[in-house]
Amino acid sequence: MPGLFSSIKQLFSENPSKSSPQPVASPKVETNAEKAARHRKDAFAFVEQKHREAYYQQCKQDEWHRRYGQQKAAELNQLSGAEFEVFLAGLFSKHDYQVELTPTTGDYGADLLLFKVGQRIAVQAKCYTGSVGVSAVQEALAGMAYYQCHAAWVVTTGNFTTNAVELAYKSNVKLVGRTELGKLIKQLEDQG
Repeated sequence: MPGLFSSIKQLFSENPSKSSPQPVASPKVETNAEKAARHRKDAFAFVEQKHREAYYQQCKQDEWHRRYGQQKAAELNQLSGAEFEVFLAGLFSKHDYQVELTPTTGDYGADLLLFKVGQRIAVQAKCYTGSVGVSAVQEALAGMAYYQCHAAWVVTTGNFTTNAVELAYKSNVKLVGRTELGKLIKQLEDQG
């Protein structure tokens, strides 16, 4: 037996952590300032995550509208300029605008006049497959002045050149391209 006793004694003396109980550390108590800091950090992380999710969803929706707008623009490009103006008149009237078509020739740069909530808007319509340039923005501005409107828009089935976008921005002309046109059409389809 002495051999067994000495073996056990040696075992415990080599590894004292197993032979003697270690004191248990008491849990650290979080201060109010630490709780507030942790809460802010968690809240910020939550908001960042929700922002990323919303941004991703918006990008998906924008891409869908872009493709839908291209599809609708391709269909609308089959119309003549006058037919496109009549189509826009119907579209905007269904969006609760009062619409007046201007004369086909000598329209002073506005193809449509829209009225809603005390606002009068001159619209230059361009049924193009390509890019719409500065001249369309200038025509819309001329129509706005001639018909004494509050705003001017250029609506197209195409795209806008960089110069047209810059002039529209500086002169406060709203540009409605194929994507936005697709959104307007889709809204009506969703309403039934």
